[in-house]
Amino acid sequence: MAKYSLRDNPLTEDPNDKLAALEDVKSLTKEEIIDRILKRGNTMTKTDLLAAINAYEEECAIITEEGSAINTPLFNTSLAIQGKFDNGDDVFDLRRHALKVNVAAGTVLKEAAGKVKLTKVQGTTSAPWITGVRDTLSDAEDRSGNLKAGSVIEVTGAKLKFDNADGEQGVFLVGGASEIRCTQVVENKPSKVLFVLPMDTAAGSYTLEVRTKNTGNKTDGKTLKKGAFEKSVTVA
Repeated sequence: MAKYSLRDNPLTEDPNDKLAALEDVKSLTKEEIIDRILKRGNTMTKTDLLAAINAYEEECAIITEEGSAINTPLFNTSLAIQGKFDNGDDVFDLRRHALKVNVAAGTVLKEAAGKVKLTKVQGTTSAPWITGVRDTLSDAEDRSGNLKAGSVIEVTGAKLKFDNADGEQGVFLVGGASEIRCTQVVENKPSKVLFVLPMDTAAGSYTLEVRTKNTGNKTDGKTLKKGAFEKSVTVA
């Protein structure tokens, strides 16, 4: 069962427009998924499952490093080059171009999404709400979350403003059990945040969160509220 609420649409001037936002979405780690498999009575041990999944992940990484795409029932990948080339003699330059990995749901996930039961709930209106994430140094107007370490990243939405001096608040990239707090903030407004993605951010997929104690124009200084972008962001 997936819960959703309706919130004001910050992208239009119509006061009646609403957008749907999923509520209380749980994110499971690899270890938690393995535990769920074992609870269903799988005959493999946790060590066997972990080894098999690690081998699968490693091979997918090798395939990608070879410049190939992955096409499975679970997900499909493709590679794309972003950035402008000055002329026909120009070559790929990491200072101006980026190779991105695009990931799309495969048939299994698409079928599973079609079976999700939705229920409408009253949303937490004071929580941050992220509607778009964009690498401002990229030529493409890509708001799906393809990012490059060292770039200035734009986050748009509503109720995003936070106190950067408070270590609990800010923009965070969460990947598995680790998380990165992006401390270099360029602009900090309720509808838009600009920050620098640290140069040492490891390549991979992350959940981007904005955490704040702001409540409208008032800060209670106690309750931490989180808002996550609905798609995973990919750091090249």
